[in-house]
Amino acid sequence: MYDGELGKKRIAFIGAGIIAEVFITRMIDSKAVMPISIMATDVNPTRLKEIEQKFGIRTSGDNKAAADFGDIVVIAVPSGIVKAVLSESCQSLDPSQLLISFAAAVPTWLIEAALFKPVPVIRVIPNTPSMIGCGLNPYCTGNHTSEQSMSLAKDFLNLFGDPVSVEEKSMNAYTALTAIGPTYFFPIVKALREVSVKLGLDASEAQTAAALTMSGAAELVLKTGRHPEDLNLMISTRTMNEESLENIFSQALTDAYAKVDRLEGKLTQ
Repeated sequence: MYDGELGKKRIAFIGAGIIAEVFITRMIDSKAVMPISIMATDVNPTRLKEIEQKFGIRTSGDNKAAADFGDIVVIAVPSGIVKAVLSESCQSLDPSQLLISFAAAVPTWLIEAALFKPVPVIRVIPNTPSMIGCGLNPYCTGNHTSEQSMSLAKDFLNLFGDPVSVEEKSMNAYTALTAIGPTYFFPIVKALREVSVKLGLDASEAQTAAALTMSGAAELVLKTGRHPEDLNLMISTRTMNEESLENIFSQALTDAYAKVDRLEGKLTQ
């Protein structure tokens, strides 16, 4: 392992929160990148100590150290402070490096404007299943990406699942669907698990059965290409109020999109 092109690169995360840990976990578990080639920075020294002990990676309280260290520099801080972090800590970046932003609602033009130089920028919507290489990570590119930087970006993103190139105008909708989307599914597995336990099933077995039923249904949609409603009609016994459920998900997704869209409006005004 560590013998691919990605294994020859140094990866720096500015921000060491949950989503950074998701991606670091995948890189370490898949042996795609050596721990010594990964750095994470954060303002919280306790968090840095925790993540250093867990993964054996480099850490620093100085974001400038990450900007200097990484061939790939990943912005994984809250959206509201991205511009300040870029302006204060990333001015040493140059066009030979690749900047990947995980920040929701922060457009590539704002990132590029804060850098004042033609650094390749990729904006990615992170997804927690990326921790096991099963993520769906929509991405869009800035104005300065080259064939070489795109090749490196794809090597990085392929490690985490399925990267999908989309237009930037669609990024907020994809954020609501794919980044927040797992929160729509986990409660279903939880509910099926708890009810199944009440019906006499073992908790662990019930959770596995519920999760595999969901993943199997998803695979059926993907592999057949048939409309979910059509596939639903294949099962004669249906006991759920499907209209009510559709309304619940419709409202959740609409609210998520509106929240992200409002955030972008606030950040870009």
